[in-house]
Amino acid sequence: MLDSEAIAGPLQVSVHQRLDDLARSAGLADEEHATELARREIPLLVQALRAVLAAHEPDARGRCRICRGQSARRLFRRGNRMPCRAYLAVQLRLGTIEAAFPQHRHSKHHHHRRATHLHSVS
Repeated sequence: MLDSEAIAGPLQVSVHQRLDDLARSAGLADEEHATELARREIPLLVQALRAVLAAHEPDARGRCRICRGQSARRLFRRGNRMPCRAYLAVQLRLGTIEAAFPQHRHSKHHHHRRATHLHSVS
């Protein structure tokens, strides 16, 4: 039987090396080669990312089956739900975090107005 660390370690190194190679190639390529690289590699990266996110699909209660069991989640047992770390990381990297939490922006803005009002009364 194989030890999981014996498999995971080299696999992790391999994935990170491939990502590093892609980033380096994109940075060094001229316009023609960069376009060719993007056409070839972006669909593969999208497929890989979707496969990772598929493992983090929420259950019927809207909770991530993988992140739910993590020890960091134990702090939030009283019903406070943390977003899935995988989806949150993707949202942050793609710059679409505001679109994911529109109600959060509104409550933050409302809180800001209330704080301004309290300062003007003082």
